[in-house]
Amino acid sequence: MNPRILTEIILFLYEGIVHAQVHGTVSDRSTKEKLVGASIIIKGKNLGTISDTEGRFEVLAVSGDLLELSYIGYKNKTIAISPEGSELQVYLESDPQQLEEVIITGVFDPRKRIESSVAITTITTKQLQYIVPNSSSELLRMVPGVFVQSARGELRNQIYSRGMVFDGSVYYISMQEDGLPMVSGQSGNPGGYLRSDIGLQKIEAVRGGSASILGVNAPGGIFNYISKSGGDQFEGMISSRVGLEGNGRNPYLRMEGSMGGPLSNDKSWTYHIGGHYRRADGAKYPGYPLSHGGQIKWNIVKTYSSGSLKFYAKWLDDHTKDFEFTPTRDFDKPRPAGQFKNYSSVLIDAVQLTIPSSGDGVRTIDYDSRDLNHLKDNSLSLHWEQRLGSSWKTSHALKYAQKRSTDVGTFIVYPSDVSSFLFNIVFDIFGNQGKYKFSNAATKQVYGTLTHDFTSSAAFTFDGNLPGADIISNGVFFTPLYYVDSKLNDFFYQGTVSKTWNTMKVTGGLYSNKSRTRYYNASASSGTGLSTIEDKPQLIAIEYAPADGGPVQHYTDPLGVSGYNYGPIYAQYNDVKTWDNALFIGHQWDINSRLNLDWGARYEWFRFSNSYRVPTANQKSTSGGFDKNPLTIYDNYSGALTAPVFYKKRSDAYSHSGGLNYKHNKNLAFYVRYSNGSKVADISTYTASQDAGSSANVLPQETIQLEGGVKYQSKTVGITVTPFLSILADVPYATFASNSVGSNATFYNLPVLYNKAHATGIELEASIQINPQWNIRSNAVIQQFYTDKYQTWNTNDLGPQDDIIIDQSGKKISYYAAPYIINITPSYQHKKIYAGLNWYSLARRTANINEAFYLPAFSQFDLNLSYALNKRINLKCSINNLFDHFGVMDWTAPILNGVFFGTFDTGSVTKETIKQNPNANYYTMAIQPRAFFLDCTIKL
Repeated sequence: MNPRILTEIILFLYEGIVHAQVHGTVSDRSTKEKLVGASIIIKGKNLGTISDTEGRFEVLAVSGDLLELSYIGYKNKTIAISPEGSELQVYLESDPQQLEEVIITGVFDPRKRIESSVAITTITTKQLQYIVPNSSSELLRMVPGVFVQSARGELRNQIYSRGMVFDGSVYYISMQEDGLPMVSGQSGNPGGYLRSDIGLQKIEAVRGGSASILGVNAPGGIFNYISKSGGDQFEGMISSRVGLEGNGRNPYLRMEGSMGGPLSNDKSWTYHIGGHYRRADGAKYPGYPLSHGGQIKWNIVKTYSSGSLKFYAKWLDDHTKDFEFTPTRDFDKPRPAGQFKNYSSVLIDAVQLTIPSSGDGVRTIDYDSRDLNHLKDNSLSLHWEQRLGSSWKTSHALKYAQKRSTDVGTFIVYPSDVSSFLFNIVFDIFGNQGKYKFSNAATKQVYGTLTHDFTSSAAFTFDGNLPGADIISNGVFFTPLYYVDSKLNDFFYQGTVSKTWNTMKVTGGLYSNKSRTRYYNASASSGTGLSTIEDKPQLIAIEYAPADGGPVQHYTDPLGVSGYNYGPIYAQYNDVKTWDNALFIGHQWDINSRLNLDWGARYEWFRFSNSYRVPTANQKSTSGGFDKNPLTIYDNYSGALTAPVFYKKRSDAYSHSGGLNYKHNKNLAFYVRYSNGSKVADISTYTASQDAGSSANVLPQETIQLEGGVKYQSKTVGITVTPFLSILADVPYATFASNSVGSNATFYNLPVLYNKAHATGIELEASIQINPQWNIRSNAVIQQFYTDKYQTWNTNDLGPQDDIIIDQSGKKISYYAAPYIINITPSYQHKKIYAGLNWYSLARRTANINEAFYLPAFSQFDLNLSYALNKRINLKCSINNLFDHFGVMDWTAPILNGVFFGTFDTGSVTKETIKQNPNANYYTMAIQPRAFFLDCTIKL
């Protein structure tokens, strides 16, 4: 045999023997978080790969080869391949001088920020561990361009991105948990079901850009809360928190736990479980705990050479309540009125009673004010990722969730003058001459007597001493009770298939959501009450003595509740079913080593149906009501719901987005992006205009965004500057009105009005490592919001003959799109010590579109101190709202006619209104008062 041929055969066989497929996992040394997109190169050879979404990699190498591993934000590491084994567990040590990270939200494949044409902010574990937020939504204050109205606590937070402020609190964004929406894209406020605790790994917040094609009905942004998963070594910690809220008055207790690690010897199976329990009297203590409950989340991950399986589960059972507005005085410098403080509660004391059913479809209500808003969320999800050869990849995510919200409370708590004409009409005591004795339902203390005497020039007079005279004379809080029960079943699926070439990648996907919401609003069935105007209001019992000398009648029950099955708004039952589907495609192309292009499109078709029932006219009993006692007036109303009324709607939407990113060098990059999103209508848009089996036909809403960005990244400095333009077009205003009142009332739909607005601004984000100890992180936005076309209906009297359009186009407003929002956190960290001071500043804003007055600018300071006793035990002290500022976030209109009606219509308040009533009381929602917390965290 030819010696040359023999030599080649021997070398070929030798290489076949010594070459081996080396497998491994790349993780963060301290957090054990898997690193996506880490670079693995065989030194001296033109061979290499990157780690996948589970941090795994495989490469063909021989014994003695040197693997060089690198990842932005971490120190490089070199490993020699030994003949003993081919499974590597590589830990990279973070480099505080580097600030870059790989993103997975809002992009079609994992990509470094400096290489992406998406405006995204990542809130990391290290940032989360030093702060104590009032809610999971409040964490988004760390994202430039985002306004968060989190003064209410965990519930009903309003979140606006890039000046998109029309139509509800989360109308333009998608709140996600582990990559799937919290609720269907057209319904509700998901913040109530979202809790941040020790099991939260990070938050990725995408603003605008590709959110229109990769989020569900979310042109404003995607906010993805990503859970921790287990590593290849056991990690665990427990944390306890004690605190005093309400400026040091009300106790707070919280326990959290987290643990995870391998489940199999080869560490291909891992697990993580974590959760919390809390019990707190609240920032505004009503006399019973304002929060109690918790959640448990767990996941199991199976990783194999070509993919992974992830199983997620969540159990949430929580009672909490959003804070009520505070009586306020002075429009120039708002402050709590009278004896009220920012920590005063206007929720009624503990009340338990049963309201019997009044007829068909009306529920028997077991009302207990201590139930608060009881939230439940049970969900299961599966994420499967599979690589098909070297260039194909598919992923699938499924989630089934059962959610329930049972909301027990008071609908409105605003003062009314018991001697005013309108009050006596609203409270249904007009026309009954005699005396109404007001007394404390619990203590029996008599407050005074309201006299009805129509022979006198003063038909209504009150003789006595009611609390709250410094707020309103002869005043009480009008306190309707309500019970709202909402059940939501959601099924989500999202799947993608992608093909990779040398310089480009194409991804196609399908999204589907089937949802059913059964919503029962029993606000008309839970009775009404009057309560004292003071901190922790007390219900008032009322006895009526007729002028003709007849027997005394009980206008309220012994607890102070009247008008069973008769309230300020009608009960309503909706059974809503939706089916939302979308197809999307994305293309990414690395044109050269510096320039990359990505574009995508999304087509969505939405189907909606509703079966709803509303009350018939309430009837007053002549036989004594439920207890058959004519002297107990409070239970003398009855009624029923109408037969079910059914209708269907459909809406289709198309969106597209494209961006270019130019990487000038390893430190500097520029990008530009255009996005045109088409958004289908929110569920509430249909239900707010439904009548007689029909509802408004609503056009899809168009959103346009143009943005650019400059990104600079070095070992010590990271700066991003992002100018943007947001345009909102075809924003629907849909409503209906009444032709008549009473048992034969009829309604009609008004034509839908379509409005348009735009916002311009600049987002700023920076992180500066001054030296190894000092760091400054900051974000800010400077913006302006304009109403290009803004029209609403004023229906005036009954019937359509006097309906008019109110046009307020061409105005600059800044209610939720504040002219500037600034968030700066300087911090010091050295060995065992950490100290950070967060400064949050919100600009002076118009109170409404009429610029009736301005909500003052304010600042909030939060102090966080941490000390590590040893490697396992860490202590943290936090003071939120350090200087106890009264920063106004929201407001309601002043009481001008003796009853509460005007408080809802903030849009009608004008400069003239304020000028004529400079000392009027109104109501504000301010940031939560100062709070103190002490945490102890123990690593297991």
